[in-house]
Amino acid sequence: MDVPGGPGVNFDNRQATKNWAEVDYDRSIWIPVPLSFQGTKWGDAATWALHYASDRAQRTYGELTKKVLRKEVQPRAMSFVDARGDMVGKVPAHKIYFHFPNSNATPEPVGIGLWEPQGTREEAFQYYGYWGSRSATEQPVAEWFETEALGRGVKAQWPGADAEKPTWSVNYIFRNDEFETDVHVMASSLAPERLKSIIPDLDELVRRIRCVPSTISAS
Repeated sequence: MDVPGGPGVNFDNRQATKNWAEVDYDRSIWIPVPLSFQGTKWGDAATWALHYASDRAQRTYGELTKKVLRKEVQPRAMSFVDARGDMVGKVPAHKIYFHFPNSNATPEPVGIGLWEPQGTREEAFQYYGYWGSRSATEQPVAEWFETEALGRGVKAQWPGADAEKPTWSVNYIFRNDEFETDVHVMASSLAPERLKSIIPDLDELVRRIRCVPSTISAS
């Protein structure tokens, strides 16, 4: 079940932080997903997707033969475009990454929301920690999660169902008082075992998030 933010707190009307965050992500594991291609070197989603599909295929197979390009790279690039379309503008995230270490994996998307703080720390931890848990089929399990840059936050995860298909979801939430930012990391998948298997990599990604002034451009 979703946990409400508390009396007088309407998290549905939250605003993006006036500051920002940088993520020192492992480039051999994660793929950054542009929310917009304006001002990027990619130009469009197809060019971006083809670059990363080719990169991972080359790591996996070595030479990019015509067969690999036809059977692996091009279909994977199309799947990146589709997965991006399912995320951008549809999930409350200011940064998106795909976990995709090699061509034998399926991309798992992770969103990062950067919000102006509302309510108390406890109310925010409840709201973001259990965000999306309406579909939970078991009680979510929450635990404290320690980081050097963001301090102590909460990590919550649970099994669920979407149209009777099993899912797995995980949320992380932190409040950074110095930069007045609530950092919400979210992931949910119709491939529960795949998502659960990347939790160690996701934990490490979260530990590499740090809040920065808005004048610093995050990658």
